[in-house]
Amino acid sequence: MATGRRAVLIGGAALLAAGGLGGAAWHDRVEDRRAAAAEPAADEVSHAATADSSGDTAARQGIQQLLDRRAAAVLARDQAALAATVPAAAQALRDSQAAMLANLAQVPLAGWEYRIQALDAYPLPPVLPETERRAARVQLAYRLSGFDTEPVTATQYLTFTRQDGRWLLGSDSDHPGGDTQLWDLGPVTVVHGRSCLVLGLRGQSTLQAIADEADRAVPAVSAVWGRGWGERTVLLAPLGSDQFGRLLGVDPLGYSSIAAVTTGELGPSEAGRTERITVNPQVWDSLNALGRRVVTTHETTHVATRAITEQWTPRWLSEGAANWTGYLGTGRTPRQIAPELLADVAAGRIPAALPADPAFDGSASGLPQAYEQAWFACRSVVQRHGEPRLVALYAAVAATGGSGGQDAAVDAALRRTLGTGLTAFTALWRQDLLAAAKSKT
Repeated sequence: MATGRRAVLIGGAALLAAGGLGGAAWHDRVEDRRAAAAEPAADEVSHAATADSSGDTAARQGIQQLLDRRAAAVLARDQAALAATVPAAAQALRDSQAAMLANLAQVPLAGWEYRIQALDAYPLPPVLPETERRAARVQLAYRLSGFDTEPVTATQYLTFTRQDGRWLLGSDSDHPGGDTQLWDLGPVTVVHGRSCLVLGLRGQSTLQAIADEADRAVPAVSAVWGRGWGERTVLLAPLGSDQFGRLLGVDPLGYSSIAAVTTGELGPSEAGRTERITVNPQVWDSLNALGRRVVTTHETTHVATRAITEQWTPRWLSEGAANWTGYLGTGRTPRQIAPELLADVAAGRIPAALPADPAFDGSASGLPQAYEQAWFACRSVVQRHGEPRLVALYAAVAATGGSGGQDAAVDAALRRTLGTGLTAFTALWRQDLLAAAKSKT
């Protein structure tokens, strides 16, 4: 996803049909892209360097002033003012800009800003030599009323042209890439829940059902993880899998079993925005009521724990914690939640170690078992030490600072919270797997 997206993909979920929930297989990813966010491609770097060295401040100032007028027009929902930032002859572009503004009609915007990140960011096709144009990488920063105190950002690639002494938006399609927003795909319908906001391209009844699940999930997650995480969620509901892929900047075929994903940034510094949960419509529709409940609670757990999730947090812990919370109160037994894993254990195929991070990649073999192992590890913590210790362990891993690597961080956190190291905990987890495989429940 080298699109310059601000967000990282924190987690995604779908469910096993074997668990009686409908759908396909669990799948989540955690990618810390804070260092890589908004990284330009190599050709962008070379072109941007030319602009930076030229010191063309006049062009930058003129284009930024244009962007400021465009932002004000969007916030005011002023179609005429937005159209005035596009050449009169560019009717198709004017029409697409008008459509974008209409698509935003219901979206509760608290802020909308553009900032130039680089000029001459990509090569432009040749035109008449007297035409002055600049290719820019631009950052959109927007906030949703009641949900973001810090902006969510996205990258756009825009070409500006100078006509009659003033800069105008000449094209938004000269360079591939950039981030797609929901309102780029169609008219957005908005449903306000008690503690959630659902933005979607689907029918009102479907969006209301998603909001109802999200409202139920928030207190369920807070009951485990506390109330210090904002207790609110924003959910995006595209119309089809192709739109789902465009929103995330991924190939939707690789997500054909994923019901939802959570995007955001890791660490406590990002607490001013509410991370987005994006629903994959085709998979979501295949889930039964219990499946949708587990998925929504799982994803809400990712939102709640994002501030204490770091790049050294093992995926068996982050996904296991989300699974543990998702299945709480469902009445599902270990055999129903972890059928593949317990069948393997009963057949003598006992995992030697907790699953490594790559085991959770979508192409990994034994993906269902990886998620079941993760859930079982968190179950072992809760059964032996109580649920508060699972929460304490999660926070303790983040607090280590990652010194010495992931295993060292986990070992230190386990010793601090449970009084046992990683090797001993793994042995206890394997014992619990054997006991569950022998149990009839």
